[in-house]
Amino acid sequence: MRRLARTTIQRLGAAWPPSQTPPAGNELVLLRPDHLGDVLFLLPALERLRRSLPEQRVVLMVGPWSQPVVARNPHIDEILTVPFPGFTRARPSNPLAPYRELRRQAARLRRRGPLAAVILRDDHWWGAWLARAAGIAIRVGADHPAVRPYLTHPVRLATLHWVERNCEILDATIRLLGGQPPAVPVEPRYTPLLWHPWPEAETEARRLLREARIDRPYVVIHPGAGAPVKRWPEARWVTVGRRLAAAGWALVLTGGPDERELVEAIRQGIGEGAVSLAGRTTLPVLAEILRGARLVIGPDAGPLHLAVAVGTPTIHLFGPSQPEHFRPWGDPRRHRVLEVGWRCPRCGDLSPERPEGAGCMLAISTEHVLAACWELLDDA
Repeated sequence: MRRLARTTIQRLGAAWPPSQTPPAGNELVLLRPDHLGDVLFLLPALERLRRSLPEQRVVLMVGPWSQPVVARNPHIDEILTVPFPGFTRARPSNPLAPYRELRRQAARLRRRGPLAAVILRDDHWWGAWLARAAGIAIRVGADHPAVRPYLTHPVRLATLHWVERNCEILDATIRLLGGQPPAVPVEPRYTPLLWHPWPEAETEARRLLREARIDRPYVVIHPGAGAPVKRWPEARWVTVGRRLAAAGWALVLTGGPDERELVEAIRQGIGEGAVSLAGRTTLPVLAEILRGARLVIGPDAGPLHLAVAVGTPTIHLFGPSQPEHFRPWGDPRRHRVLEVGWRCPRCGDLSPERPEGAGCMLAISTEHVLAACWELLDDA
């Protein structure tokens, strides 16, 4: 019933005649509702946009959870935070709440009078509807069935990885606004992920490590993921951690506040040589913890992509999420994807209702992970 009601409301929204708001200036609004990893994948495209249209005022709308990811980015003029429905990781108590929020945000945008809006998630119909409801005359996004009815300029995407796809959408926007995208190829060596450090974050990271008595080279294990189905079993992390500790490496376990229990169970299983910083780091401090590591290991999750952005070698365990879309955007000799290649009808379904224990994750063995660890640590 909930899905039927949502579909009906979407159709009504797409059919309602839009009313255009005259642009008040040269403001370009970008909408990216996702979390850490997806927002990091936007950064190379933002740099291309700034290089091509240096006088354009760029406003980025993100969830409050992603504000720290872009707060230091020099290619953004202003950040607007929006509690995007469906991305708060909490089901709304009132089924009409997402549409009330849409109306509120549309009024907010209408007062600003942007020149154009870009929807930077291919299926984000809510954001596309928001841009249309705000009367923004130019609305750009992926040519996706859920989004197409709300756009003035749908872009047919030809690439798979989300760094490439973000660049495709913003390059099309650049041309639409009279610019020319950079001739630099969209490849990790030419358009890398770049993290812009925060003041004092390195000092705080050193303090935490000193307090935890980490005084030798360390490896970071980040066992958590936004979706439970992407996780690898605790017992296997314990096995990997014990083997690394036996080889002389210190182990730093990281995670968010809601992952403390998971991380602590793994720390206790590993025993001596392992410490937990779960829930004790801000995002900027976590970035510096990852920068100082010799290796970062974990499932496909935002902190693994943050490690790529700060230049630390990584091992990403992939199961239900697709590497072709989300693989580490870096040198494959330093950033490894571990997967068994299993595919099922639910590939890509990362809904919170799916529990831990997917066969594609269980099929990744500890020997597989350790072999990649030894290879990358030998090169460190």
